[in-house]
Amino acid sequence: METYSREEGDQVNILVVDDVPEQHLVLRSILEELRENIVEVSSGRAALAAVLEQEFAVILLDVNMPGMDGLETASMMRAYRRTRQTPIIFVTAYVDEKEMSRGYSLGAVDYISSPVVPEILRAKVRVFVDMYRMRNQLLARAAEREELAKVEAQRAAAEQARYRADFLARASQALTRSLEVDDTVARIVELPVPALADLAVLVFTAGEGVAPRTVAYVSNAAYAGAQTEAAGILLPRTLPLQALDDLVKECLSKGLPATRQIDGSPVLASSHDDGSVTGMPLELDAMTAWPLLVDAAQPCVIVLGVRHSIERIDEGPVTREFVSRAAIALENALLFSAIRDGDRRKNEFLAMLAHELRNPLAPIVNAVAVMRSAKSTDPHVLRWGSDIIGTQAEHLVRIVDDLLDVSRIARGVVTLRTEFVLLSNVIDRAIEASGPHYSRRSQTLIRETPDVDVVIEGDIVRLSQIVTNLLNNASKFTSPGERVYISTKYDGATASIVVSDEGVGIDPAFLPHVFELFAQGQTSLDRSQGGLGIGLTLVRHLTEMHGGTVQCESEGQGKGSRFTVRLPARAVQQLTKTQTNVVPIRRTQGARVLIVDDMIATAESLEAFLRIHGHQVQRASDGPTALLQARAFLPEVILLDIGLPGMSGFEVAQHLRADEALPRSLIIAISGYSQEDHRNRASDAGIDHYLVKPADLNVLIGIIEDYGQSKTPGNGAFA
Repeated sequence: METYSREEGDQVNILVVDDVPEQHLVLRSILEELRENIVEVSSGRAALAAVLEQEFAVILLDVNMPGMDGLETASMMRAYRRTRQTPIIFVTAYVDEKEMSRGYSLGAVDYISSPVVPEILRAKVRVFVDMYRMRNQLLARAAEREELAKVEAQRAAAEQARYRADFLARASQALTRSLEVDDTVARIVELPVPALADLAVLVFTAGEGVAPRTVAYVSNAAYAGAQTEAAGILLPRTLPLQALDDLVKECLSKGLPATRQIDGSPVLASSHDDGSVTGMPLELDAMTAWPLLVDAAQPCVIVLGVRHSIERIDEGPVTREFVSRAAIALENALLFSAIRDGDRRKNEFLAMLAHELRNPLAPIVNAVAVMRSAKSTDPHVLRWGSDIIGTQAEHLVRIVDDLLDVSRIARGVVTLRTEFVLLSNVIDRAIEASGPHYSRRSQTLIRETPDVDVVIEGDIVRLSQIVTNLLNNASKFTSPGERVYISTKYDGATASIVVSDEGVGIDPAFLPHVFELFAQGQTSLDRSQGGLGIGLTLVRHLTEMHGGTVQCESEGQGKGSRFTVRLPARAVQQLTKTQTNVVPIRRTQGARVLIVDDMIATAESLEAFLRIHGHQVQRASDGPTALLQARAFLPEVILLDIGLPGMSGFEVAQHLRADEALPRSLIIAISGYSQEDHRNRASDAGIDHYLVKPADLNVLIGIIEDYGQSKTPGNGAFA
């Protein structure tokens, strides 16, 4: 299947309609990352003039404007043919239900509250821009192919009779009438009967997670003993003949048409909704299979059966031309269906992401409001608020980490830190991480311990993530108070981790798609089970990166599910006793710490935290200022942001290491960039540690205190 991508210089137009100049600046700064042509107007009348001159992929429309407001402008736009289907996103500071209802009735695709969240606005606009570009490219490709088909048809019309040209013209018109897959399939099998054949069967072979399918159209003349001349019968479900099955295999293996002579009266079996099967004897002399889609996910062949005693047009070149057009029409229909499904899944994912982000943000906002309203000396409110904010912030970090993991895997930049790890340790860590899920839902997690422990060569963090995701998934889809089971087995070469539950189960139709990105079964509006639909995708990719496989089984809805992960392993002959790690008591005095970060809120909060722990702190908001303060302050520790304006954190670190007048400080990067290449660049620039925002402050304090101990072993303090 062909893919469509953006070509160099291929910009689409985005219309921004707002009477406030400052809002234009904000929206332009948000949308500039899309690298599209942004057209700005300040009134409804100017917007109407703009849409008459240009075509836009999406329109951002302010609701409250003087003169002609946003709703009136949208109503006028819907009256124009060019903008009848153009997506309109209303931007408003106040969302009224009545106003929202009217806006949706005018064809609005979304409402966004002002001030807008840049990532959400950019993501939504990008979806419509991509769909606009795909639609235009699809139409252009279809137009190109149609033009080519017309040229070929004209050449055939010059060489053949008028009747043949008329048939191809009718076929072309019928095949381009719809991009729906079922409609296209029906037309492909109906068109060649009886002009080219007495029987047409479209055979879809079994693909990955897709069952085989056959659709037949039979002329009345093909039935044995038939005397009447009916138009034909469409059979949406047929069971292939043995001769038909062999012919299809031969055609697909060679990628060329294959013909077989028929002896006797073959029987075409048709299945019905009640499960019964009807045998239909046919009178055919030969069947020819033509390849339609050979290299597709589900290869497809059309088989034409004929009786030589019936006169028809010279089917050789005409049939070849018809098959070519049918292949193009079917490919376009399948491509359009894939684009539409992808767009639907993107929209569902955006809705899920917004929901999952709002869940932790709501208690954070509430906790901040309570802390502001309470007395500053109330320790109970402070402790309660900090616990709420900390817990929900961890939840946000997990969501972002999952999204980043998917992105890294998609780009192939995930690096495993492999070592030999005990499978029991992996299970222990996963159970510990999943424990809160089971406690909140009053569920029982039953662990079956094997007789022999095994060792797996892999990344213990990623292996634990695999099992944790499976345990969390089982808890999510299991009712409160019920049980989930986890067990491990070893067959001499492979270790199996089995997680089974007594939950809602999986619909058989959805079972092949459980590991696909953003794939989720039917969910209710309350989103009580939550999740972004990426956990099982991570499980599959991380398992495959470890050389293993993962399998899902379910007998249907209400009958639970069973996930099995298989990994290469070897048995442990003798387990060595682990020594208890003794953590020394840190006794350090305050250090001189320089914080370099252009985000004032981040720098101030870090400063407050470090001062509580007895450290001397100064702040700088950019690279040049940091270098000047370093020469005067002589910091022992430097907390360095990477994304600084002007001079990056890497450049600052290089200047600090190159300045002989400065002592060698401990440089700790605290950055929002988590890619492996950023860590490598940090190491090359002389940075000692690399922490990703939001950094674990206990880890940060530990690094600083360990550094203080290493500097002065005698008393464990900074100089």
